[in-house]
Amino acid sequence: MKVSGIVLLSVMSFLSVAKQGLLVKNVTLISPELEMVQENRNVLIVDDRIIDNNVRIVEEEKYRHVIDGSDQFLVPGIMDSHVHVSSIPGMGFGGEKHVVENTELAMQYFTQQPKSFLYHGVTHVVDPNPGKHWSEFVSGEIHPDYFRCEVITSKETFPYIEKMPEIADEIFSYLVQENTAVDDKNSPESLVTKIANSGAVCIKLYFENGYGDSNQWPLLSPATLKRIKTAAVKNNLMILAHANAIDMYQAALNAKVDMLAHGLWNWGKYSRNQQLPNEMLTLLNEVKSKDIGFMATQRVIAGLGEVMLPETKHNSAFLKTTPKALLNWYKTPAAQWFTKELIAGFDGLSSEKIAEIFLYGRTRKNQQVITYLDSVHHPMLIASDFPGSPSYANQPGLTTYQEMQMLAQAGISLKGVLAAATINNAKQFNLADDYGSVENGKVANLLLLNENPLKTIEAWDAIDKIILRGKVHARDDLRANKPVH
Repeated sequence: MKVSGIVLLSVMSFLSVAKQGLLVKNVTLISPELEMVQENRNVLIVDDRIIDNNVRIVEEEKYRHVIDGSDQFLVPGIMDSHVHVSSIPGMGFGGEKHVVENTELAMQYFTQQPKSFLYHGVTHVVDPNPGKHWSEFVSGEIHPDYFRCEVITSKETFPYIEKMPEIADEIFSYLVQENTAVDDKNSPESLVTKIANSGAVCIKLYFENGYGDSNQWPLLSPATLKRIKTAAVKNNLMILAHANAIDMYQAALNAKVDMLAHGLWNWGKYSRNQQLPNEMLTLLNEVKSKDIGFMATQRVIAGLGEVMLPETKHNSAFLKTTPKALLNWYKTPAAQWFTKELIAGFDGLSSEKIAEIFLYGRTRKNQQVITYLDSVHHPMLIASDFPGSPSYANQPGLTTYQEMQMLAQAGISLKGVLAAATINNAKQFNLADDYGSVENGKVANLLLLNENPLKTIEAWDAIDKIILRGKVHARDDLRANKPVH
């Protein structure tokens, strides 16, 4: 049989490329679109893309690099769709007092931070409030793929109004002026267009009229919100809403947002046996019916509770994510500033009582919401809101893993956690053509695990190798404070 020159040239071209590729052989493939695990698969990666996730005939000499994945599991890399890379746990955003006073510690942290995310398998992130240090996050030789939203706020609304003007002006670049002409530089339309041209993937809006039961801050007007939404649709940008209380959820839904950042933890009293009220069920059913993305961000609350516990600053898991010098700073009196603020905000309650309110009150209420949404088959999104506050209880990468653990604790199946960490986020941010599953043509951001993530949530902490855009990294090479042998 004759082989046409075109076909022969095509085959030779493929083999030539394949010699430069990476082959993961004999691996068990787990991907959210698959009904069942696929054993003994051979996956070919060329440059930064998956070329073939089911190579039939393996001739190892054809490939630049071969990994034997026997007894291991190949999964998509984790996407955390809510992180703040410009904020340092225990210190706050760049420009704030404790960052300015500890510049060297801050620089050590920013250098390690991208590696710490990768150490815990987080290969791509969305940052919905970039601050000024996001360019440093992506300037290092290795870092997760980075996507960002930009915040539209005003000088009269949260979060600008909460901060000192000199800090707020540094963090927030898109300050809207209400009742302005369309062509005004600070109009909703002009700001949305500017955000779209900047390369951002979405807009973040804050629906926050006060912490807890307070309501001292105004919101953007419905007319301004409508103008932002209309301009966002025109520019193909989604809107992510910060909200965590019933009335703020409703305001966000009225504004036709696409995603809700934060679970609902501001409702009811702190009773262990309380049930979701009818008002809540109606609201959550609206979230479901409108297909609104849902970010539970449970580590926000857990981090507030844990920072009140003295043992947190000695957490041995931090050694893998955080420079030793910063860990030592957490043990100093100066680093306890945030716990003092929390105590003052709770009218002098003891640290133990405040921890209980967060860890057994608000967290429990949020998990009830998660359980209900899961019961009506509403997809979850892994979104840690790292660090969530100036709490040093949340550390990069580790917080994402803990968020996954908390979803499992709320009753989400391990298959549901897999989807939440991978394909659900990719679909929500219109990134599913490139991310979220181990399929041909997608970006090769993958994890090689030593345990099956459909059998135990701890498998996500049993990472052997991280494959980032086709390049292989041993996990221990990414950790902070590497042990001396």
